[in-house]
Amino acid sequence: MYDELYKEYINILKKNKIKITYVRQCILKIIASRKHFTTSELISELESQMDTVNVMSVYNNIDLFLNLNLLLANSLNGKQIVYEAAAPKLIHINCYKCKKFEHINYSSIDEKVSEVLKPLIEKFDFCIDYFKLDVYGLCKDCRK
Repeated sequence: MYDELYKEYINILKKNKIKITYVRQCILKIIASRKHFTTSELISELESQMDTVNVMSVYNNIDLFLNLNLLLANSLNGKQIVYEAAAPKLIHINCYKCKKFEHINYSSIDEKVSEVLKPLIEKFDFCIDYFKLDVYGLCKDCRK
């Protein structure tokens, strides 16, 4: 999946006539290979791959990838922003006590959510590119 996603990102950049720089390639590889990351984690990983990292370049590329819908931003507890690769269907479960969160990848849930949304989509004559569902509660450890 990593290689396919990375190639898809490169094709989107080409289609939009955006220069494919070495920094962009490195960032896209990280995005394609990780579930969730913060800006500081991204910068740290880039620093391990490159001699120098221009922090503004990283932020500018994050903005670019957000605008191209290659990347999604999630706010944890209203304080920390965590990024992840955009996908057609994203479902997260979040513990509001310990702040742990997990990405859920069950096609049966995706299908049911899509089925529930179908009448709304038809009613409003709307075309969905992707959806994101965040579910909040207490994890097993915090319920003890």
